[in-house]
Amino acid sequence: MAALLLVTVFAFWPSYFGQLSVAPWIHHMHGITGTLWILLIAVQSHAIQAGKRDLHRSLGRILFVMVPLMVGAFSLVTWLGAQKSVGGHPFYEEIGHFLLTGDALLTFTTPLVIYLALRCRHSIPVHAALMISTVFGLLPPIIFRLIANHVPGLKVEGLDQFYKFEYSLYLSLILTIAIALYLYFRNKIHGWPWLLAAGLIALMWGLYESLGRTELWTILVGQLAGQSPILVLIFGIVLGLLAVILGWRHGVRN
Repeated sequence: MAALLLVTVFAFWPSYFGQLSVAPWIHHMHGITGTLWILLIAVQSHAIQAGKRDLHRSLGRILFVMVPLMVGAFSLVTWLGAQKSVGGHPFYEEIGHFLLTGDALLTFTTPLVIYLALRCRHSIPVHAALMISTVFGLLPPIIFRLIANHVPGLKVEGLDQFYKFEYSLYLSLILTIAIALYLYFRNKIHGWPWLLAAGLIALMWGLYESLGRTELWTILVGQLAGQSPILVLIFGIVLGLLAVILGWRHGVRN
């Protein structure tokens, strides 16, 4: 998790961390909640490894605040992307419009995985795998930026090279799925969360190639862009609250 945080800062430096003073508040909300989530998983992992169960459980209660805010931020980022798509932003005209299918998917699958993690919290290997796999939705955009900004031959240096973005995207999705499958084969007995992570990334890829290129998706993006950001935020918060509340209740032992 510490290594992931460092790589995240490096990958998002040109588009966010290096432009904090001019970034919109939605990016700040997304950046802060995402960073705190990675830190929370890191501290939780250390606490349970060190035998500090009470600290682990106490920090776990932060989920009731953190998850709704994080999912709310996911929904707002999707809304902001829809705004840029409708507004004719060059990146969204080329590839970002299709990528919004992945942002929308994460808005729903992230709380789903967290729900499963809380429901399965009495099975330590499964609970741990599910909690860590919540960051797998972040891996494609991280790897995508690393490739597009730093890999020779794939680095995008102008509007006429936008086609390279798609090559970087494909590589990022393949690598993320490969990491998930590697973790599954390391521990097949309790490895189904990693198969779930690989499946969700594959679904993300499938939606990008199918739904994202349809007229229906264009209509949906336009409708989302027309919504109030407050309503979009409330929707995400409610979704996150349902995930933690139901996960906590359904995970109680009889």
